[in-house]
Amino acid sequence: MNAVDDAGESELAELQRKIGDLQETLSAISSGGVDAVIVGAADQEQVYTLTSADRPYRVIVESMGEGAATVSERGVILFANPQLALFLGVERDTMTGRDLADYVGESHQEALAALLTESSDGTRRAELMVTGADGADVPFLAAATDIDLEGVLVRCLVLTDLTTQKLVEQQLAEEATRRERQRVAAEVNDTIVQGLVAAEMALDLGEVEYARSLVASTSSHARDWIGQLAGDQQLMPGMAVRSTPARRREQT
Repeated sequence: MNAVDDAGESELAELQRKIGDLQETLSAISSGGVDAVIVGAADQEQVYTLTSADRPYRVIVESMGEGAATVSERGVILFANPQLALFLGVERDTMTGRDLADYVGESHQEALAALLTESSDGTRRAELMVTGADGADVPFLAAATDIDLEGVLVRCLVLTDLTTQKLVEQQLAEEATRRERQRVAAEVNDTIVQGLVAAEMALDLGEVEYARSLVASTSSHARDWIGQLAGDQQLMPGMAVRSTPARRREQT
């Protein structure tokens, strides 16, 4: 073998290596394994990104704290993000092709149907009770928007867990109820005290019948107020029984 043959074989081997590199690069690009390509000489490198324009939005949807899903016109799940699967306590892959109604409580099926009904109002919102990972119903605020993808209508839903908000609302309602009960209790006390003082003054003046009417009126008002404290229960004379004898007024 002469030098010419050796040079030819060397060039052929180099071409085969370059072809192999190109094939690997094309394979990586086609499979999504490459985000950018660097071309040019070492001192004149240029970077060409291969990331699609919608990639940032995909990353947001995949990592956000709200549940998100894309469904067909009839509510068949086409896509669900990891957070929604976590909310429901199911494998994400098992959700595709399922009916979204399967995960919504029976009492909220009508609200779901309204969300999945085409409307000119744009984004539609409704509260839904969704069966959570532990089997309990979890309140969600669902927002639905219609999108036309090349002639195919799909609905995008974002679901926000309202558990914390509902807990805060319940605590505020309980606090308001407690304050109202304290107000009513204070008014009951004032009513009784004022009535008894007036009756005592009437007795001191010898107005026995008037004193009795004051006591009866005070008792009636007090029962009405106490009934409110007891949940609007109708209280009648004799219903309240003391566990200890009434304290007698000291004689002066």
